[in-house]
Amino acid sequence: HAVQYPVGALTHTPHGLGVATMLPYVMGYNLPAATPEIAEIGTALGLPRQDRNADQLADATIREVARLFNAIGITRTLADLGLPEDRIDWTAEQALGIDRLIKNNPRPFDLPAMQRLVRAAYGGDMSAAMMRDGARFQ
Repeated sequence: HAVQYPVGALTHTPHGLGVATMLPYVMGYNLPAATPEIAEIGTALGLPRQDRNADQLADATIREVARLFNAIGITRTLADLGLPEDRIDWTAEQALGIDRLIKNNPRPFDLPAMQRLVRAAYGGDMSAAMMRDGARFQ
């Protein structure tokens, strides 16, 4: 939600569309703090648990959410929403300033983390958003 406020102000896009655009990236960012909860969402979506551990199921959940959103026409990136590239850092700074939303996030944010998240969502780079313990994973 916090990222869509400045994005929406610049792009005049519906709040829900921007929030949906951000969701897979934010889920990826929150993996270290919310893997069991994200895996549970995957179970609710009907993803087979099979021999997957929680990490694998959470990863599959994020990919499934992105797939579903793509199938119904949700914008895939902040660039596709019309965010100017030169406003990425400004967007991150503005989003970080919305304390009531940032404080509710399961994983803490600092400015570099928010900048990475916004850049990942701008360029469609899920691997940059999906980080555990500072290391990217597939």
